[in-house]
Amino acid sequence: MWGGTLEAWLVRVAVAGPFVLVGCAGQGAEKGGPSPVPPVASIPVGPAAPPEPAVASEPSPPLPPLPSAAETDSPTAPSAPAAEAPAPEGAASNAASEAPAAANVLVSLIDELPAHHAHLEPVESATPAHHHAKRHGHHHRPYHPAPGIIVDVVDALGGTSAADLQRAARNIGYWPFRHCYEEGLRRNQRLAGKVSLDVRVAPGGVVERVAATGATLTDPSVVTCVAREALHLALAPGESPTETKMVVTLATGDEPVPVALPIRGADEVREALRAHWPAVEQCYATELPKHPDAGGRMELSFKVRQSGAIAEVVEGDTRFGDPDVTRCVVGVYRTTTLPAPRGAPRDESFVYAMHFEPRSNVLPVQ
Repeated sequence: MWGGTLEAWLVRVAVAGPFVLVGCAGQGAEKGGPSPVPPVASIPVGPAAPPEPAVASEPSPPLPPLPSAAETDSPTAPSAPAAEAPAPEGAASNAASEAPAAANVLVSLIDELPAHHAHLEPVESATPAHHHAKRHGHHHRPYHPAPGIIVDVVDALGGTSAADLQRAARNIGYWPFRHCYEEGLRRNQRLAGKVSLDVRVAPGGVVERVAATGATLTDPSVVTCVAREALHLALAPGESPTETKMVVTLATGDEPVPVALPIRGADEVREALRAHWPAVEQCYATELPKHPDAGGRMELSFKVRQSGAIAEVVEGDTRFGDPDVTRCVVGVYRTTTLPAPRGAPRDESFVYAMHFEPRSNVLPVQ
């Protein structure tokens, strides 16, 4: 009888033992002690599998949106993920469609107050030189009413000498650089300083690349304008490519640069025109990859009715270098409504000037 009883007891212990162990583990977990067996809810078994098809069926959550990578300022940020995993088939086309929008960050746009029409082309003084013979200009120099532009080639390595490059740059660079400078002087009559450029010249004398390496001017638009105009210079040819350093010195003249008289309520009209800058900048940014040397001053001539509706908008006297950009900007403003002219008994006309530059110190823009 005893043996039978012992055998039966062992069988009962063998069957009940696992449940006792599990029960002890559960009690230890409730008291906060360490548990050798993880809770059932944390084990990824059967019930966790069904949600996977539902997540995979949604197109957008699995991948981050492409614009977030294109809009980052760091040039290396988009490239690192691409090296780790191949992009999906549609990624290339999507990135290409985002290229014009991403180009907006390269646009530098500055404007002037809407003003009465005035001819502001720089003109040398018609007064005979002997009339000012006894007068002194700034810094004890001879009197000179117009801004001063000096181009120096301080170094050259390659097929063309620095002297030949400087001679050509001074002959053809004065007026383009002066136009850039006078744009800045209309905004700040005391603007002056130097712009340092690294220039690569092809054997034929064509400038292939310009980098603005330094400047003491406080107007970045003028700096970029000088670099862009240097890209248009036709310099002395040589037997091989030449790397040169050029310094453009910009000094104020003894007479202020003429500025047009603003119209009544110019600030209010200007703000209404600036409200359309996103579309205006897009006009320039879209063409910039195709014409990286495009930029400069654009004048628009407006005719506004008493209601504020625009009766006419056309390009003014100054011709922008890229007609496609001008056509696009005119189209933006053609359907715009402006504040009604103040105190004007009839339709009012004015000129609105903008200045476009690529926001980059290296041209052409890559």
